[in-house]
Amino acid sequence: MMKKVLIVISVFLFSCTQKNDVIVVHYSLSSGVELLSSNVFGDIEIIVLHGEGAPLFSPFVNIIVKDGIFFIADPIHAHKVYLFDSNGKYLNSVGEIGRGPTEYLNISDLIIEDNGEVSIYSSQGKLYTYSPQGHFLRNRDYAYSSGNFAKANGFNYHYFGDGSGMPYNLYITDNHNRILDSLWMSANIPYFSSTSPVFTMFEGALILCPRYGNEIYRLLDGKSQVSYRFDFREYAIPAEYFGKERNDAYAFIMNKTVAVKDLFFENQKCAIFLVEVINFHQGSTRHLYGLLEKEASIWKWYYMKENDFMNNSNLKYMDDSSIYFTAEPTMMKEAGLSERFPILNTLDVNDGLVILKCKKRQP
Repeated sequence: MMKKVLIVISVFLFSCTQKNDVIVVHYSLSSGVELLSSNVFGDIEIIVLHGEGAPLFSPFVNIIVKDGIFFIADPIHAHKVYLFDSNGKYLNSVGEIGRGPTEYLNISDLIIEDNGEVSIYSSQGKLYTYSPQGHFLRNRDYAYSSGNFAKANGFNYHYFGDGSGMPYNLYITDNHNRILDSLWMSANIPYFSSTSPVFTMFEGALILCPRYGNEIYRLLDGKSQVSYRFDFREYAIPAEYFGKERNDAYAFIMNKTVAVKDLFFENQKCAIFLVEVINFHQGSTRHLYGLLEKEASIWKWYYMKENDFMNNSNLKYMDDSSIYFTAEPTMMKEAGLSERFPILNTLDVNDGLVILKCKKRQP
């Protein structure tokens, strides 16, 4: 079964890339309006959050959608996970920051278990699990205080990176804290590859999107491979960067304008990719969205204008039917979207973020 999957991926990459299975990124000034008008999307719904848990403000709001419920983690302002129904109505909150036995020090990762329980991973190496109604159930200690954590197929994934005091590495452990493999090194992924990898799932595999570097990786059955390889052309990080020591690498890149990967989601029909094009010297950032229609085998790229409403890490989540973004209503109005979305006329900056539920077009 695994061999069949790999063959399909290989054929797909060849059909949609320019050369040597490398997807070349094309930059042209674009806008959030053009992105939302993509033929990938058949319908767009604006969901206004209301009730006790609203409003929510940028940055660093994380969203998982499961069984019609929005699980929204706010690790910066409220340090809680909020639950809203499909219409944006507040249901309840989960978790509390603190040092008590039922409290966590921070929200490093959010996991929604198969049975609907809410698990909050805190970077001191603890996983706190609550009922969807907010009742504390249990906590679990892990042997590693990793910066990022994921659970999949009965395995635990611990990423050690910047600020953790550990070498850059990804460990896979069982529930008894035994290390099963250290795929980061054995997969020949660049040593200085990421400060914040993103874990997503597709076809039972864990998808890794290292922030630095040009590849998307797929981990399945203890094996790693490159799923996509991108060429960011003039914004590519030079290969010499990865051979430097940590401090030298930071100093080197601070004088560059480079593309660093932020988020990647994939399902059977499409994929979406968010990249930050950062001028470290000036401290400026623009966002580049890539949309893939697998049926057409074509990547379309949207390079956001500086003050565009989609130039703020808006991509949050994707499931089988929809892609979810967040946006500020006032900026959407400034982009001329009030006629298309009349509800924007009733909102202002104090209403916080809205959720854009972009349903994928049916064939």
